[in-house]
Amino acid sequence: MAKGAYEIAKAGGRHAGLLRTYRRKSITEIQRALRSYEKQVELHRQKVSSPENFVKDWGKQSSRTQQGLLRHWQEDLIQNRELAEVMQGILQERGIRP
Repeated sequence: MAKGAYEIAKAGGRHAGLLRTYRRKSITEIQRALRSYEKQVELHRQKVSSPENFVKDWGKQSSRTQQGLLRHWQEDLIQNRELAEVMQGILQERGIRP
């Protein structure tokens, strides 16, 4: 079973610095960060599913350009999902439902 982003950060892996920083912050700040990351996840999900709504003349772009943008947006989506998961983990650690 794959470890989640929070468990990886807690073990000192990816996003460990973010975890250390946000463990010291207020619940309000953590919740604000969580909402921001969740908004970014949704934005990138929309970009991946409907790129023509975000790039002028999407159909005229080269295949290489299209694939590069889609890959970039997918990577951003994954990273923001991981960051949101770290925030959720911190909140749960404090006994707060995200």
